[in-house]
Amino acid sequence: MSGVLPADGSGEDGCDMDRDYLQRDRKSNPETITYTLSKKLRLIVYVPNKTSFCQPLCILLLVPNTVCSLIGKARLVHMIGPPIHILGATLKADPYVSHVLFSPNSHALVTFNQFSAELENTSSFSENDLSLILSSVLPSTVANMVSAPVVHELMQMSSCPSVLLLQPFDCRITDSLMNVKKFKDLFSLEACGSVPDLRISRFLGFGFLECDDSRGFRVSPQMFRLSSKFKALVGDETSLNLITSTNKMSTFCSTSPILLIAGPKSAGKSSLLRFIINNFLTHNQIDVKNKLSVSSLAVLDCDIGQPEFTPSGLISLTLISRPLFGPPFTHHLFPDLKPVRQCFVGCITPSTAPQFYVDCLAYVFQAYNDLPEPRPPLIVNTMGWTQGLGLTLLIEQILTVKPDIIAQIQLNSEQPGVRSNLPILDSNTLRSMQGWNLQDLSDRVFKHEVVIIPSLSAATKHQPEASSKFHLGAPDHRDLTMLAYFMATLENARTSLPAHGPKSPLGHPVAHFLDCLPYRVPLARASSQPTYSASTIFEENAPSPQTMDEKEDFQLAVCLMQTKSTLFDQLFHALPTDVETVFAYLNATLVALCAVPENLIEKSSKPRSCAIIPFSPVCECLGLAICRAIDPAAGILYLTTGVPEESLVKVTGILRGRVDLPHCFFLEQPISVTGCEETGPVVLPYLGPMETQGLGRTGLPARRSYPRTLHHKFHRSGSSEMFDHL
Repeated sequence: MSGVLPADGSGEDGCDMDRDYLQRDRKSNPETITYTLSKKLRLIVYVPNKTSFCQPLCILLLVPNTVCSLIGKARLVHMIGPPIHILGATLKADPYVSHVLFSPNSHALVTFNQFSAELENTSSFSENDLSLILSSVLPSTVANMVSAPVVHELMQMSSCPSVLLLQPFDCRITDSLMNVKKFKDLFSLEACGSVPDLRISRFLGFGFLECDDSRGFRVSPQMFRLSSKFKALVGDETSLNLITSTNKMSTFCSTSPILLIAGPKSAGKSSLLRFIINNFLTHNQIDVKNKLSVSSLAVLDCDIGQPEFTPSGLISLTLISRPLFGPPFTHHLFPDLKPVRQCFVGCITPSTAPQFYVDCLAYVFQAYNDLPEPRPPLIVNTMGWTQGLGLTLLIEQILTVKPDIIAQIQLNSEQPGVRSNLPILDSNTLRSMQGWNLQDLSDRVFKHEVVIIPSLSAATKHQPEASSKFHLGAPDHRDLTMLAYFMATLENARTSLPAHGPKSPLGHPVAHFLDCLPYRVPLARASSQPTYSASTIFEENAPSPQTMDEKEDFQLAVCLMQTKSTLFDQLFHALPTDVETVFAYLNATLVALCAVPENLIEKSSKPRSCAIIPFSPVCECLGLAICRAIDPAAGILYLTTGVPEESLVKVTGILRGRVDLPHCFFLEQPISVTGCEETGPVVLPYLGPMETQGLGRTGLPARRSYPRTLHHKFHRSGSSEMFDHL
């Protein structure tokens, strides 16, 4: 039996161990350690010795009315006991189902809690039941070793606990992201008061904080009532009875319901979205009309600045069939969260092209209407831009999707940005406003219900969230999501170092990106006979040079969207089509690979010209790519992308918008100092002072977390030919 800390604790926070007792115990059982956080929450940590091939693990005993926060990443199995609540999800005991949890310092921590109300329909379990479950999910030697300490702890607990098994979750992608300077503390376990101690927590990859309702992921009664309303619309009889007893329901929705979430930025729209998804998917939903189980939700993400399931600049429709236990950047780690349809808007704000944004929204929403009946319920995630043009576009979104419920998040007077609160978007208010395409709404009929949700943002006017130890702004979140997208899609890409195995560390994201083999994509006919390889086009078996010379259509079209450089401040049809100019604009940029209809592509008869898409096309985006290098003489563009080859054959156009690459691609490149001049500074490719003139040159947005002095020591020629073929 392992050492047990007294219930009242010892030490400053009640979390210190009984060192003498533990030391005596480890002589007889050196692989089991027991910690006690408090009278309500206890841990049993198994640490294997160096000769063991078993994984470390932690068993958490959670009693009613207790909240515990996780720091780090772990795989969770609810083995036995009453249901628990995690980020809105209700998880029942099932030893054969595991859930991956991501709880970084950049977002609200993942919290576990169990309420006493859950005990009413839960029967107690015996020691034999627990031993059998441990034996079924753990190796026999480990199960025999930890069962005695677990039973010993259970005997000291008066309430019926939930027994949770947590194991380390190794993820090469998140480990790679932490090599970026800005994200080095993403999953840091340096938090004060965490249990187990820092040495054991680092070994496990996660730790715990016992907290009250004011810490971690917070939930309000209004959020539960909103979820109940939404579930009632799809025919859940229990929720329907709850609503009719408290609020009058005007109508019952016989079709798939639509919930729209609106509110200012930093008010908690993304958290509310995940809460509704988790709460909905962990309840058995039955459609009354069709008697079918509703096992998935559709999410229409209209926020192109900080989307939930895609990188920035995209409007997407995604089907969700399982709860989400992590922030947006972790969604890219799971292939099942791939969007059904996505459209590249090419910017992080629709202010520069509102009509194009509205057209893209209608195009993606049509994919939801095209889903087979019965369609899943839909949740619409909107932007945090709530004033002026942003409010007009929000009204247009309401007119497009026709929601049944509008969940409106409101900031209170103590929170920053309270002036950005929306007016109550009821029928009377909407009739007095204007949409983008429809100006007069006075005769429109709106049948939705407005639900006000108070914001639970921790920031206040006197103590903003930015004062915390680890804080990321909106540009940092965009960079993090973009990096996670590319690392997830390029994790198993072919590299120049074949020795890299499936379990080898990926290293710094930029280093891994440079190691991935790019595609050679023709955009124009070569000025001279180039040398071709087996990967000339997206297919592995590319045509020979003779075949390519005979084929007129063997090139992709290019669209330069919403250009910022003064070089292109002219109409689309007047843009230059010569190879040198277009390639200079595409070099070292982010592009979208799209299935552009052939009737939107204009091909030039000039010998050294690219096929141009004269207007921003509303079309399906198959994925993103990075222009690794250019070869204007051969008319070849080198693209690095993780889009599957079966999707690449559908690509007909490359769209270049105003979505920038993460700053680490420019400022954290693995450049060898030995190749530089002894007395000169380290030269960063593609960067230079703004005064230097050159084709396709644009400014790098200022970021306080990066030094700016490196940008001013650069070659004065204004071009980047020396780095084009790196």
